[in-house]
Amino acid sequence: MNLLHASNTRKPDHLDIDSYAQLVQEATQEFSALQSNKLSASANNELLESALHKVQHALEINATGIKGLNLLARIELFRDQPHQAYAIIKRALHAKPDSPTALYSAGHIALALGQLEKAEQHFSASLKISKVATRSASSLAYTYLEQGKYVEAFQLYQELIKTQANDPHIRNKLFESASHINADFYSQELEANLLRYLNFENVDHSLLRNLITTLLHHKFQINQASTPLEFDQIAADPLLLGSLKRFYFCDSLLERLFISLRQTLLFDTVQDMTLPSAHINLAHDMAVQAQLNEYVWPVTKDEEKIIDGLGDLLLKVTQESQWQLEDIAPALLILAQYQDLSKSKLAPALASAQVKQASKSSYLADIIDYAIINREAEIQLAETIPYWEPMNTHRNKVSIKVQSQYEENPYPRWKDIGFNTASSYQQALLKNFPELNLSHWQGKQKLNVLVAGCGTGRQAIRLASYFNDLNIIAIDLSGRSLAYAKQQADKYKVNNIKFIQADILEFNNFPMLFDVIECSGVLHHMENPEQGLKSLNALLSPTGVMKIALYSKAARKQVITFRKLIAESTQQKEQGGSTTLDQRLLRQALLMKQIPGDWSDIVNSPDFYSMSNCRDLIFHEQEHQFTPNKISELLANNQLDFIGMLPTTSARQIFEKEIGKLINNNTLENWDKVEKKEDEIFAGMYQFYCRKQSNIEFL
Repeated sequence: MNLLHASNTRKPDHLDIDSYAQLVQEATQEFSALQSNKLSASANNELLESALHKVQHALEINATGIKGLNLLARIELFRDQPHQAYAIIKRALHAKPDSPTALYSAGHIALALGQLEKAEQHFSASLKISKVATRSASSLAYTYLEQGKYVEAFQLYQELIKTQANDPHIRNKLFESASHINADFYSQELEANLLRYLNFENVDHSLLRNLITTLLHHKFQINQASTPLEFDQIAADPLLLGSLKRFYFCDSLLERLFISLRQTLLFDTVQDMTLPSAHINLAHDMAVQAQLNEYVWPVTKDEEKIIDGLGDLLLKVTQESQWQLEDIAPALLILAQYQDLSKSKLAPALASAQVKQASKSSYLADIIDYAIINREAEIQLAETIPYWEPMNTHRNKVSIKVQSQYEENPYPRWKDIGFNTASSYQQALLKNFPELNLSHWQGKQKLNVLVAGCGTGRQAIRLASYFNDLNIIAIDLSGRSLAYAKQQADKYKVNNIKFIQADILEFNNFPMLFDVIECSGVLHHMENPEQGLKSLNALLSPTGVMKIALYSKAARKQVITFRKLIAESTQQKEQGGSTTLDQRLLRQALLMKQIPGDWSDIVNSPDFYSMSNCRDLIFHEQEHQFTPNKISELLANNQLDFIGMLPTTSARQIFEKEIGKLINNNTLENWDKVEKKEDEIFAGMYQFYCRKQSNIEFL
């Protein structure tokens, strides 16, 4: 019997296998260097071409090599060719269905194609095979987040954070998922985890607000009928104390509790000007909470009388020749819960060099720093912000009123920007609108961006931190708001933003055209939004895009009704000789349900729980609302084409259930149909992109 036979399949010899491995290794190293974003555009192009050539050569040697196929798929995904990447990774999975790395890459390709369920399947399969070969666990958690499976995302991120607490991406995605969930019961384990999370740095702690609020409800057994009376237990509660100084609470039941705690501290302290040591931490953190919410809580006549007397007494003490900060520290903590110290009678004394020095070693350090030292620096810095001189000496009256509002209440006084891995603005835009033609931007290393109406700068600073291809100019009416923005930019070491004090209506003669203009929550506060958009359009490059956010008429129906009610009341008071509008009392009346009607949307809004946000929500000097049809008219009148809406995850899910895949149906007509069925879908404003009408079409 002849045991020898000829084979039609040629297997690579040892030298071929070595060559394959060497080529894949070199291509992998080059691709890794390419992803580091540390090289010039020309160097990146050379590396990309070299890596692509080597891996293709490697696959000529070994067509079923998993490492080679996986790398080629990743390179094609990097080149924004997800369909080609998918075809390649299918070859890899056909050759080795249980490859965790190939399954991991397949998951990311599915994400790029918007196939979330398929991405979940791939990441889950990769994770079951190996928990260490890839980052499938974090990618699966991210996929859950994108799908709106917030509980699953939070649970998985909680596991990841146990071993990867220093990973900024994991930390911030943990917080993002937490922002969407509530506690259904009290859990000691959850409380311990939250206490740990409150000590994380470079995160937005306010994203924990809902979860901590609902957990405290269950822990203290707070309900509408009553609030707990165990003062000492509450005064020492670590979760409450840790939260009070991290973010302002947005809950009517907890507000009632805080007002009660504040009142108890006041009455106990004014008798002998001292505080029990067990209550110092509570008094301190309550003062920080009051600073964070900008003294939005109402004050009774009795409290007002006592506080006035306390302020007079402290003023008298500070006017004596010999006094120490520690002598008045307990009373100052109480006063700081009721009054902005920078506007109190004590402000000059607290601004003295003596107090500033003494406060450094006092438990009042952060209180005085926030109220006095930072505000002084902010006011001084506002004077140095460049001012764009208007050509027209007759400024718009509404602009003047709005400017005055934000000079008094810079909005919002934010603390954190969160985290995002730095990427390309162009890539982010294409992720949301894959068929958008941005070929005219190819080869452009930096895009010129205008943030029009930047307020206190969070949007501009996030852009500068999240994207590595932008030069930013940020303008606003308010010098105080811009000063706050500049301080925050310095804090986050952002140096590619130029802040300018300017009115959008007067900025259209600026000697530059912008590739991108972002204008969020601004046009609807102008006397004539169409005129504002016209000014911005004059600054937009012919190939540029504009991102706009506007109030929805459907989502703000309660605000519209309430504003009308307030306007009628104010008109009656004017006729009676009084025009004073006590915003805190009106707000309290809403909370106590003393104003007939359904105001739940207002009271449940996070904006209702800080002074500047509440003023912006329901007491703004000027407001317009829009519908999808009105947006269509606004754009048409300015020769602008609608690119597409940027919906929240929940809004997208509703849309796709009603209409179909967003990518193929993202039109104002379709959003109008959806909003008529779900009128709260744009509670956070319409956010959309548009561009000039031209010959630049979608791909």
